[in-house]
Amino acid sequence: MAMKARPSGIGARLNQSMNACRSIQFHFQGPCPHGDEAIETAVWRHARDTDRATQAEIEGGAAVSSGRKGSGTSRKLTGKVTRTREICGYVTDAIVDALTRGSPPWRTPWKPGGGAALLPLRACGTPYRGINVVMLWRKAIAQGYSAPFWMTYRQAAARGGQVRKGERGTTVIKVGTVVRESEIPGEEPTRYGYLRSYRVFNLDQIDGLADQFRAAADRPKISGAGIDPALMAWFRRLDVGLETSGAPRAFYDVARDVIHMPPEDCFKDGATYAGVLLHETIHATGAPHRLDRRLSDAFSDTRYAHEELVAELGSAMAGALLGIEPRFDENAAYVKEWIKILKSDHRAILAAASAAQAACDWLMTQAGDIAGNSAAIINPGDSGSAIVAHGL
Repeated sequence: MAMKARPSGIGARLNQSMNACRSIQFHFQGPCPHGDEAIETAVWRHARDTDRATQAEIEGGAAVSSGRKGSGTSRKLTGKVTRTREICGYVTDAIVDALTRGSPPWRTPWKPGGGAALLPLRACGTPYRGINVVMLWRKAIAQGYSAPFWMTYRQAAARGGQVRKGERGTTVIKVGTVVRESEIPGEEPTRYGYLRSYRVFNLDQIDGLADQFRAAADRPKISGAGIDPALMAWFRRLDVGLETSGAPRAFYDVARDVIHMPPEDCFKDGATYAGVLLHETIHATGAPHRLDRRLSDAFSDTRYAHEELVAELGSAMAGALLGIEPRFDENAAYVKEWIKILKSDHRAILAAASAAQAACDWLMTQAGDIAGNSAAIINPGDSGSAIVAHGL
Protein backbone atom coordinates (compact mmCIF):
# COMPACT_ATOMS: atom_id res chain seq x y z
CA MET A 1 0.00 0.00 0.00
CA ALA A 2 2.33 2.70 -1.22
CA MET A 3 1.65 6.31 -0.31
CA LYS A 4 -0.52 7.86 -3.00
CA ALA A 5 0.84 11.36 -2.44
CA ARG A 6 3.81 12.61 -4.41
CA PRO A 7 7.25 11.77 -2.93
CA SER A 8 7.88 13.56 0.29
CA GLY A 9 9.88 16.72 -0.27
CA ILE A 10 8.39 19.30 2.12
CA GLY A 11 6.99 22.59 0.94
CA ALA A 12 4.83 25.43 2.23
CA ARG A 13 1.11 25.46 1.42
CA LEU A 14 -0.63 28.66 2.36
CA ASN A 15 -4.21 28.35 3.46
CA GLN A 16 -5.92 30.94 1.30
CA SER A 17 -9.27 30.49 3.05
CA MET A 18 -7.99 32.01 6.29
CA ASN A 19 -8.41 35.72 5.54
CA ALA A 20 -8.26 36.92 9.14
CA CYS A 21 -5.16 34.98 10.10
CA ARG A 22 -2.08 34.11 8.10
CA SER A 23 -1.75 30.35 7.96
CA ILE A 24 0.87 27.90 6.87
CA GLN A 25 0.75 24.14 6.54
CA PHE A 26 3.79 21.98 7.19
CA HIS A 27 3.49 18.87 5.07
CA PHE A 28 5.27 16.46 2.77
CA GLN A 29 5.10 17.97 -0.71
CA GLY A 30 7.11 20.21 -3.03
CA PRO A 31 10.64 21.65 -3.16
CA CYS A 32 12.03 24.42 -1.00
CA PRO A 33 14.35 27.06 -2.56
CA HIS A 34 16.55 29.46 -0.67
CA GLY A 35 15.46 32.30 1.60
CA ASP A 36 16.43 34.43 4.57
CA GLU A 37 17.56 33.84 8.15
CA ALA A 38 16.70 30.78 10.21
CA ILE A 39 14.54 30.68 13.32
CA GLU A 40 16.44 30.62 16.58
CA THR A 41 15.11 29.13 19.80
CA ALA A 42 15.28 31.08 23.04
CA VAL A 43 18.30 29.07 24.17
CA TRP A 44 20.42 29.88 21.16
CA ARG A 45 19.07 33.39 20.76
CA HIS A 46 20.41 33.92 24.27
CA ALA A 47 23.73 32.40 23.26
CA ARG A 48 23.88 34.70 20.24
CA ASP A 49 23.08 37.77 22.33
CA THR A 50 25.58 36.69 24.98
CA ASP A 51 28.26 36.31 22.34
CA ARG A 52 27.53 39.80 20.99
CA ALA A 53 27.39 41.27 24.50
CA THR A 54 30.69 39.64 25.37
CA GLN A 55 32.35 41.01 22.26
CA ALA A 56 30.87 44.44 22.98
CA GLU A 57 32.30 44.31 26.49
CA ILE A 58 35.70 43.36 25.13
CA GLU A 59 35.64 46.32 22.77
CA GLY A 60 34.21 48.62 25.41
CA GLY A 61 36.77 47.53 27.96
CA ALA A 62 39.55 48.23 25.51
CA ALA A 63 38.16 51.70 24.84
CA VAL A 64 38.11 52.73 28.48
CA SER A 65 41.31 51.02 29.57
CA SER A 66 43.35 54.24 29.07
CA GLY A 67 45.55 52.58 26.52
CA ARG A 68 46.14 49.44 28.59
CA LYS A 69 46.19 46.80 25.85
CA GLY A 70 46.23 43.08 26.40
CA SER A 71 44.49 43.11 29.80
CA GLY A 72 43.81 39.73 31.39
CA THR A 73 40.04 40.23 31.36
CA SER A 74 40.02 41.04 27.66
CA ARG A 75 42.14 38.00 26.85
CA LYS A 76 39.86 35.73 28.90
CA LEU A 77 36.68 37.02 27.27
CA THR A 78 38.22 36.85 23.81
CA GLY A 79 39.27 33.28 24.53
CA LYS A 80 35.73 32.30 25.56
CA VAL A 81 34.23 33.77 22.39
CA THR A 82 36.86 32.14 20.18
CA ARG A 83 36.48 28.76 21.85
CA THR A 84 32.68 28.89 21.52
CA ARG A 85 33.00 29.65 17.83
CA GLU A 86 35.49 26.82 17.38
CA ILE A 87 33.13 24.32 18.99
CA CYS A 88 30.14 25.52 16.97
CA GLY A 89 32.24 25.39 13.82
CA TYR A 90 33.41 21.84 14.53
CA VAL A 91 29.85 20.60 15.09
CA THR A 92 28.57 22.41 12.00
CA ASP A 93 31.34 21.05 9.78
CA ALA A 94 30.65 17.50 10.97
CA ILE A 95 26.93 17.73 10.18
CA VAL A 96 27.50 19.45 6.83
CA ASP A 97 29.92 16.65 5.90
CA ALA A 98 27.26 14.03 6.74
CA LEU A 99 24.61 15.90 4.75
CA THR A 100 26.95 16.29 1.79
CA ARG A 101 27.52 12.54 1.82
CA GLY A 102 23.76 12.02 1.77
CA SER A 103 23.56 10.41 5.21
CA PRO A 104 21.92 12.69 7.82
CA PRO A 105 22.91 11.02 11.12
CA TRP A 106 19.43 11.30 12.61
CA ARG A 107 17.99 9.07 9.89
CA THR A 108 20.18 6.01 10.19
CA PRO A 109 20.18 4.75 13.81
CA TRP A 110 17.43 2.41 12.59
CA LYS A 111 18.77 -0.51 10.59
CA PRO A 112 16.55 -2.55 8.27
CA GLY A 113 15.43 -5.64 10.15
CA GLY A 114 17.15 -4.47 13.34
CA GLY A 115 15.87 -3.43 16.72
CA ALA A 116 14.59 -0.06 17.82
CA ALA A 117 16.96 2.89 17.87
CA LEU A 118 18.29 4.02 21.22
CA LEU A 119 19.33 7.43 22.41
CA PRO A 120 23.04 7.57 23.34
CA LEU A 121 23.42 6.88 27.07
CA ARG A 122 25.90 8.06 29.69
CA ALA A 123 27.71 5.66 31.98
CA CYS A 124 24.99 6.22 34.60
CA GLY A 125 22.27 5.24 32.12
CA THR A 126 20.72 8.65 31.48
CA PRO A 127 20.48 9.75 27.84
CA TYR A 128 22.40 12.52 26.16
CA ARG A 129 20.30 15.19 24.50
CA GLY A 130 20.23 17.94 21.91
CA ILE A 131 23.10 18.17 19.45
CA ASN A 132 25.03 15.51 21.39
CA VAL A 133 22.45 12.94 20.33
CA VAL A 134 23.12 13.79 16.69
CA MET A 135 26.91 13.83 17.08
CA LEU A 136 27.04 10.50 18.91
CA TRP A 137 24.63 8.86 16.45
CA ARG A 138 26.87 10.12 13.65
CA LYS A 139 30.01 8.58 15.17
CA ALA A 140 28.28 5.30 16.03
CA ILE A 141 27.04 4.96 12.45
CA ALA A 142 30.44 5.81 10.95
CA GLN A 143 32.33 3.36 13.19
CA GLY A 144 29.70 0.65 13.43
CA TYR A 145 29.31 0.87 17.21
CA SER A 146 26.41 -1.19 18.52
CA ALA A 147 26.46 -0.19 22.20
CA PRO A 148 24.42 2.84 23.30
CA PHE A 149 26.75 3.71 26.23
CA TRP A 150 29.37 6.47 26.10
CA MET A 151 31.73 7.62 28.86
CA THR A 152 34.88 9.62 29.50
CA TYR A 153 38.27 7.97 29.98
CA ARG A 154 38.08 8.53 33.74
CA GLN A 155 34.54 7.17 33.97
CA ALA A 156 35.64 4.00 32.19
CA ALA A 157 38.67 3.61 34.48
CA ALA A 158 36.57 4.18 37.59
CA ARG A 159 34.36 1.26 36.55
CA GLY A 160 37.25 -1.08 35.92
CA GLY A 161 37.47 -0.52 32.18
CA GLN A 162 40.34 0.47 29.92
CA VAL A 163 40.04 2.42 26.67
CA ARG A 164 41.97 0.45 24.08
CA LYS A 165 45.21 1.94 22.84
CA GLY A 166 44.79 4.02 19.72
CA GLU A 167 41.06 4.63 20.16
CA ARG A 168 39.91 8.20 19.55
CA GLY A 169 37.20 9.89 21.56
CA THR A 170 34.11 11.66 20.23
CA THR A 171 33.48 15.33 21.03
CA VAL A 172 30.36 16.25 22.98
CA ILE A 173 29.51 19.70 24.30
CA LYS A 174 28.19 21.22 27.49
CA VAL A 175 26.49 24.59 27.88
CA GLY A 176 27.70 26.60 30.87
CA THR A 177 27.38 30.04 32.41
CA VAL A 178 30.01 32.42 33.77
CA VAL A 179 28.87 34.91 36.39
CA ARG A 180 30.85 38.16 36.57
CA GLU A 181 30.26 40.35 39.57
CA SER A 182 29.82 44.06 38.99
CA GLU A 183 32.23 46.57 40.49
CA ILE A 184 29.31 48.91 41.06
CA PRO A 185 27.63 48.33 44.47
CA GLY A 186 24.07 47.03 44.14
CA GLU A 187 24.31 46.25 40.44
CA GLU A 188 23.28 42.77 39.32
CA PRO A 189 26.10 40.45 38.16
CA THR A 190 26.44 39.77 34.44
CA ARG A 191 26.01 36.22 33.17
CA TYR A 192 27.75 34.92 30.05
CA GLY A 193 26.91 31.66 28.31
CA TYR A 194 29.65 29.47 26.89
CA LEU A 195 30.20 26.06 25.34
CA ARG A 196 32.71 23.55 26.65
CA SER A 197 33.72 20.38 24.85
CA TYR A 198 34.99 17.07 26.17
CA ARG A 199 35.55 13.61 24.74
CA VAL A 200 33.74 10.37 25.37
CA PHE A 201 34.30 6.79 24.23
CA ASN A 202 31.76 4.21 23.16
CA LEU A 203 31.53 0.97 25.11
CA ASP A 204 32.80 -0.83 22.00
CA GLN A 205 36.11 1.05 22.44
CA ILE A 206 36.57 -0.07 26.05
CA ASP A 207 37.80 -3.38 27.48
CA GLY A 208 37.00 -4.89 30.86
CA LEU A 209 33.62 -3.39 31.69
CA ALA A 210 30.88 -5.32 33.42
CA ASP A 211 28.39 -7.26 31.32
CA GLN A 212 25.58 -5.05 32.62
CA PHE A 213 26.58 -2.40 30.08
CA ARG A 214 26.03 -4.89 27.28
CA ALA A 215 22.37 -5.38 28.11
CA ALA A 216 20.45 -3.23 25.64
CA ALA A 217 17.63 -1.19 27.11
CA ASP A 218 14.26 -2.60 26.15
CA ARG A 219 12.20 -0.35 23.92
CA PRO A 220 8.80 -0.95 22.38
CA LYS A 221 8.60 -0.83 18.61
CA ILE A 222 5.62 0.18 16.50
CA SER A 223 4.91 -2.78 14.25
CA GLY A 224 4.52 -2.64 10.50
CA ALA A 225 0.93 -3.89 10.57
CA GLY A 226 -2.04 -1.48 10.86
CA ILE A 227 -2.23 1.70 12.92
CA ASP A 228 -1.04 0.85 16.41
CA PRO A 229 -3.76 1.45 19.07
CA ALA A 230 -1.08 2.31 21.66
CA LEU A 231 0.25 5.04 19.34
CA MET A 232 -3.19 6.59 18.93
CA ALA A 233 -3.79 6.45 22.70
CA TRP A 234 -0.45 8.22 23.21
CA PHE A 235 -1.35 10.86 20.63
CA ARG A 236 -4.75 11.57 22.21
CA ARG A 237 -3.02 12.41 25.50
CA LEU A 238 -1.37 15.37 23.76
CA ASP A 239 -4.64 17.22 23.08
CA VAL A 240 -3.62 18.06 19.50
CA GLY A 241 -6.32 18.20 16.83
CA LEU A 242 -6.36 15.35 14.30
CA GLU A 243 -8.50 14.98 11.19
CA THR A 244 -8.59 12.46 8.36
CA SER A 245 -9.92 12.94 4.84
CA GLY A 246 -9.41 11.48 1.41
CA ALA A 247 -6.78 14.11 0.56
CA PRO A 248 -3.49 12.20 0.18
CA ARG A 249 -1.45 14.76 2.11
CA ALA A 250 -0.19 14.76 5.69
CA PHE A 251 0.32 18.24 7.16
CA TYR A 252 0.05 20.43 10.25
CA ASP A 253 -2.19 23.50 9.81
CA VAL A 254 -0.88 26.25 12.07
CA ALA A 255 -3.96 28.52 12.06
CA ARG A 256 -6.39 25.73 12.99
CA ASP A 257 -3.91 23.82 15.18
CA VAL A 258 -4.87 20.58 13.44
CA ILE A 259 -2.86 17.71 11.98
CA HIS A 260 -4.35 16.25 8.81
CA MET A 261 -3.61 12.63 7.97
CA PRO A 262 -4.67 10.70 4.86
CA PRO A 263 -6.61 7.44 5.23
CA GLU A 264 -4.69 4.44 6.51
CA ASP A 265 -4.66 2.75 3.12
CA CYS A 266 -2.60 5.64 1.70
CA PHE A 267 0.37 4.39 3.72
CA LYS A 268 2.71 1.50 3.11
CA ASP A 269 2.14 0.15 6.63
CA GLY A 270 1.36 1.18 10.20
CA ALA A 271 4.98 2.04 10.96
CA THR A 272 5.01 4.54 8.08
CA TYR A 273 1.79 6.10 9.37
CA ALA A 274 3.33 6.39 12.84
CA GLY A 275 6.51 8.04 11.53
CA VAL A 276 4.61 10.64 9.49
CA LEU A 277 2.22 11.40 12.36
CA LEU A 278 5.15 11.89 14.75
CA HIS A 279 6.84 14.27 12.28
CA GLU A 280 3.71 16.43 12.05
CA THR A 281 3.25 16.25 15.84
CA ILE A 282 6.70 17.81 16.31
CA HIS A 283 5.47 20.70 14.13
CA ALA A 284 2.42 21.04 16.40
CA THR A 285 4.64 21.54 19.46
CA GLY A 286 5.67 24.88 17.92
CA ALA A 287 2.17 26.37 18.28
CA PRO A 288 1.95 29.65 20.26
CA HIS A 289 0.24 28.01 23.25
CA ARG A 290 2.89 25.28 23.37
CA LEU A 291 6.55 26.08 22.62
CA ASP A 292 5.89 29.04 20.29
CA ARG A 293 8.48 28.59 17.55
CA ARG A 294 6.87 31.44 15.55
CA LEU A 295 5.47 29.06 12.97
CA SER A 296 3.21 31.73 11.49
CA ASP A 297 6.36 33.66 10.52
CA ALA A 298 7.76 30.70 8.56
CA PHE A 299 6.69 32.00 5.16
CA SER A 300 10.25 32.46 3.96
CA ASP A 301 11.76 29.31 2.50
CA THR A 302 14.73 29.25 4.86
CA ARG A 303 12.59 29.65 7.97
CA TYR A 304 10.37 26.89 6.64
CA ALA A 305 13.36 24.63 5.97
CA HIS A 306 14.68 25.29 9.48
CA GLU A 307 11.36 24.19 10.99
CA GLU A 308 11.48 21.03 8.88
CA LEU A 309 14.95 20.33 10.26
CA VAL A 310 13.55 20.71 13.78
CA ALA A 311 10.77 18.25 12.90
CA GLU A 312 13.22 15.70 11.49
CA LEU A 313 15.51 15.90 14.53
CA GLY A 314 12.62 15.93 16.98
CA SER A 315 10.85 12.96 15.42
CA ALA A 316 14.10 10.97 15.47
CA MET A 317 14.68 11.75 19.17
CA ALA A 318 11.09 11.10 20.21
CA GLY A 319 10.93 8.06 17.95
CA ALA A 320 13.88 6.51 19.76
CA LEU A 321 11.93 6.82 23.02
CA LEU A 322 8.60 5.65 21.61
CA GLY A 323 9.74 2.92 19.25
CA ILE A 324 8.58 4.84 16.19
CA GLU A 325 10.86 4.77 13.18
CA PRO A 326 10.72 8.07 11.27
CA ARG A 327 10.34 7.35 7.55
CA PHE A 328 12.23 9.55 5.12
CA ASP A 329 12.22 8.76 1.41
CA GLU A 330 13.80 11.82 -0.17
CA ASN A 331 14.16 15.50 0.79
CA ALA A 332 17.09 16.19 -1.55
CA ALA A 333 15.92 19.80 -1.88
CA TYR A 334 15.87 20.19 1.87
CA VAL A 335 19.29 18.63 2.35
CA LYS A 336 20.64 21.25 -0.07
CA GLU A 337 18.84 24.01 1.82
CA TRP A 338 20.05 22.74 5.19
CA ILE A 339 23.66 22.75 4.00
CA LYS A 340 23.21 26.37 2.92
CA ILE A 341 21.68 27.32 6.30
CA LEU A 342 24.41 25.61 8.33
CA LYS A 343 27.22 27.13 6.29
CA SER A 344 25.78 30.62 6.71
CA ASP A 345 25.17 30.31 10.48
CA HIS A 346 27.46 28.15 12.61
CA ARG A 347 24.85 28.05 15.40
CA ALA A 348 21.95 26.90 13.22
CA ILE A 349 22.34 23.15 13.82
CA LEU A 350 22.64 23.70 17.57
CA ALA A 351 19.54 25.90 17.48
CA ALA A 352 17.60 23.25 15.57
CA ALA A 353 18.77 20.45 17.88
CA SER A 354 17.87 22.49 20.97
CA ALA A 355 14.40 23.22 19.59
CA ALA A 356 13.96 19.55 18.65
CA GLN A 357 14.95 18.46 22.14
CA ALA A 358 12.49 20.90 23.69
CA ALA A 359 9.75 19.49 21.43
CA CYS A 360 10.64 15.94 22.45
CA ASP A 361 10.59 16.95 26.13
CA TRP A 362 7.16 18.55 25.74
CA LEU A 363 5.70 15.43 24.13
CA MET A 364 7.08 13.11 26.78
CA THR A 365 5.98 15.38 29.60
CA GLN A 366 2.44 15.65 28.26
CA ALA A 367 1.86 12.05 27.20
CA GLY A 368 4.53 9.91 28.83
CA ASP A 369 5.90 6.92 26.96
CA ILE A 370 3.99 4.73 24.55
CA ALA A 371 2.66 2.63 27.45
CA GLY A 372 1.41 5.70 29.31
CA ASN A 373 4.11 5.77 31.99
CA SER A 374 4.77 9.27 33.28
CA ALA A 375 8.06 10.92 32.39
CA ALA A 376 10.94 11.96 34.61
CA ILE A 377 12.84 15.10 33.68
CA ILE A 378 16.60 14.73 33.86
CA ASN A 379 18.95 17.66 33.42
CA PRO A 380 22.56 16.50 33.74
CA GLY A 381 23.93 19.67 32.18
CA ASP A 382 25.02 18.87 28.66
CA SER A 383 23.83 20.56 25.48
CA GLY A 384 20.13 21.17 24.89
CA SER A 385 17.10 21.49 27.10
CA ALA A 386 16.21 18.92 29.74
CA ILE A 387 15.77 15.38 28.43
CA VAL A 388 12.80 13.24 29.30
CA ALA A 389 13.65 9.66 30.24
CA HIS A 390 11.67 6.61 31.22
CA GLY A 391 13.07 3.98 33.50
CA LEU A 392 16.72 4.97 33.05
